[in-house]
Amino acid sequence: MAPKAPGGGGGSYPKSLPTTGGAEIKINHDTLNDIVKKLEKDLHDLKSKRYSDKIEDDTPPEAAMGDYDAGRGIYGTVTAARDSIGGTFNQFITAYEQVIEAIRASDKTHKKADDASEQGVRAAGSPHTAI
Repeated sequence: MAPKAPGGGGGSYPKSLPTTGGAEIKINHDTLNDIVKKLEKDLHDLKSKRYSDKIEDDTPPEAAMGDYDAGRGIYGTVTAARDSIGGTFNQFITAYEQVIEAIRASDKTHKKADDASEQGVRAAGSPHTAI
């Protein structure tokens, strides 16, 4: 059974998330920004190599396979393989972009939570706060 979520909401954590055992979780925003920059550079390098385009450019034309049934069959197999490899690579690039965006969104969410927590602490300790 999954552990109960804090806050008395009655819910529980998703089974795939580990518990912290009560330890504080701290997000280092500079580290996340460094990770995003490294991932973006890697993604840019992958895109600049134009693998999908190169595969398509290097596929021999149908005429190169000859004008007979076996040649047309081979061409069909080659183009299907090319399209599959190119499609898989493009899916990988899309997933890579989504990972980068997920890290950015997580960092933004944690920054907002950190800011709200800091404001709450300041307000609680302020002598101007009404009791």
